[in-house]
Amino acid sequence: MAAQDERIESLRADVLEIMGLVRQSLEESVRSLDDRDVDLANEVLKRERQVNELETRVDNACLEMLGEGVEGRRLRVIAATFKLITDVERIGDYSVAIAEVTLAVANKPVTTTSLDLTKMAGRALHMLDSCIAAYMEKSSIDMDGIFREDGEIDRLYEEVFISSISSVLGEPKLITNVMYMTVAARALERIGDHITNIAEDISYMETGRLVRRDEAVYVPAFP
Repeated sequence: MAAQDERIESLRADVLEIMGLVRQSLEESVRSLDDRDVDLANEVLKRERQVNELETRVDNACLEMLGEGVEGRRLRVIAATFKLITDVERIGDYSVAIAEVTLAVANKPVTTTSLDLTKMAGRALHMLDSCIAAYMEKSSIDMDGIFREDGEIDRLYEEVFISSISSVLGEPKLITNVMYMTVAARALERIGDHITNIAEDISYMETGRLVRRDEAVYVPAFP
């Protein structure tokens, strides 16, 4: 059992490493877009290979330990980790998408959407920090707070979506720039959903209780 526990701790260390990497990619991708920093965007793109390699290592370790047979809390930790690591990797993918938007709009004018994107990213980073802390400390997580934060990201995405349509109608020549910024906003909205999934898995890992928010895929409401 001691050997199993050591392997689980090694697994957790790998998960924390990949969480740290995707957090860095999320923060840097949005900052690169805000500053039109192409070099920073390219750093995000280069980091993706490391994230993918770590995900594969975590997946393989989980499958190997599950195949050997584990019980109780050990089983919850491994099963929840196997599930949440996919969501962690997807945050990295969406961060890459935002960095690619930076490359596409680097020489185009900044739109008012940038402020809303920064707010969305701030909420997402706060949520992710809560998940990292709970996973590291093996503690419970405030799921109500996570749901509220994700709801605020959805609200901001709705504002971006509607203002983007208004911008294009008022000034059609901005359509390319506005559409790219909408892609970035959508990526942040999806990141919020993936972080919520991670929080739910961490909650299960620590409490043994499944907590799921029963909501359909978010669709912006039109006035």
